[in-house]
Amino acid sequence: MTTTESPLAATAAPPPLPAASAKPPRVWKFWATLAWSILLYGVMTVSAALGIVGAITWYGIDVSAGAEHKSALVNDGVIVAVTSLSATVPVLLVIWLALKLARQKFADYLALRLPSARHSAIGLGAIVVVMVLIDSINVQIGRPIVPDVLIVNIATARAHGAFGLFAVVLVVTAPLTEEICFRGFIYRGFAASRLGTVGAVILSSLIFAGIHVQYDLITLAGVLVTALLLGTMRAISGSTLLTIAMHALNNAVVLVEMLWFAGMLG
Repeated sequence: MTTTESPLAATAAPPPLPAASAKPPRVWKFWATLAWSILLYGVMTVSAALGIVGAITWYGIDVSAGAEHKSALVNDGVIVAVTSLSATVPVLLVIWLALKLARQKFADYLALRLPSARHSAIGLGAIVVVMVLIDSINVQIGRPIVPDVLIVNIATARAHGAFGLFAVVLVVTAPLTEEICFRGFIYRGFAASRLGTVGAVILSSLIFAGIHVQYDLITLAGVLVTALLLGTMRAISGSTLLTIAMHALNNAVVLVEMLWFAGMLG
């Protein structure tokens, strides 16, 4: 007895081929992270230049004053705030692009996760201790607690009616952007390379201190110590949100000190 094949079976589509496996996420290691960092610095520089033009135009800052009194222009609080603020979105977009190409989630790669209560207490307490030590050393060696450049910053920002902008940038946007760059993106790439955790903390801290060209060497030493603490807590806690909070607390205390020594309190 013979059977006939069903017309449906004869015309059925062949089983689909297995889909090609998606490429796994990657971590940008030392050289790639360094290359992205150079790009970030270039974007930051261009954004800062545009910010300077915008600040001069919007606030009517006298550019000619900078010829006779360099600090009157270069260290103007409005220019400092606007240049920092203008770089925030472009820098974060470059990091987003880098992580998109690496097939990584923004928050996961940058460790934007809540720290434990224990690590929070240690980190926030440690930043206060370091600030007290740095201030105490400055007093002992006869240096001002607040560098003169910061006094000029806040005085000029207030004179232009931009104290609020200056305060927000100092306490909110600058810590956010700098920590995502240094303790988030740069640390992650360096730590995944042969540098390891310790090398990543040290090198990222040195680069962080190096971009603060407005300070003298002694003040830069304090910036480096602070950066090393931030990097250490990033490594211990696994949380960049903690270092953002520590950085913001540091800058908030500095803001109060600036107001005090500039005679704007009381």
